[in-house]
Amino acid sequence: MILIADVALAGAVLLVVAGARHLARAGAVTRVIREHGLLPGWVVRCAVPVGPLLGLAVLAGWAVGADFRYVWAAAAAWQAALAGYLAILLRVRGRVPCGCLDAETRVSPLKIAVGVLWSVASAAMAGGALTPPPDVLARLLHLPLAGFVALLAVVAEKAADLVGTSRDRGR
Repeated sequence: MILIADVALAGAVLLVVAGARHLARAGAVTRVIREHGLLPGWVVRCAVPVGPLLGLAVLAGWAVGADFRYVWAAAAAWQAALAGYLAILLRVRGRVPCGCLDAETRVSPLKIAVGVLWSVASAAMAGGALTPPPDVLARLLHLPLAGFVALLAVVAEKAADLVGTSRDRGR
């Protein structure tokens, strides 16, 4: 069960990292999402802060040991919406940059599957699959582990994107 929590926490870490990268790149990700032409501009502007705020709320709730089931539920819904958007984007526009963590990484079935995984793990946490451990040190040790899981997921997606790109060039 603790693995579910670590996967869900990794999804929250990625929501925060995506928001930080968006701020660091001065809106480059927002421009990519607008170029998709699938969402009105006001939705993009409103959606940009939601992911990082949800990620921060999940991580803060875990760190203090709160049973934030409603925050987990909101994170699960947000991640499901993102995975759904990526699925529609892949179907409508093909393997274009998705705007998830940067302005270059392309949407792929793997990226959609990982988004669904984050969503399912967060939904399990919302359903009470696991509550934060009572010991503060035990809770805090899960945060770097979640960061490592998130890093592994990003590296795997990047590697799959590179393999897919090189395969596309060979055709």
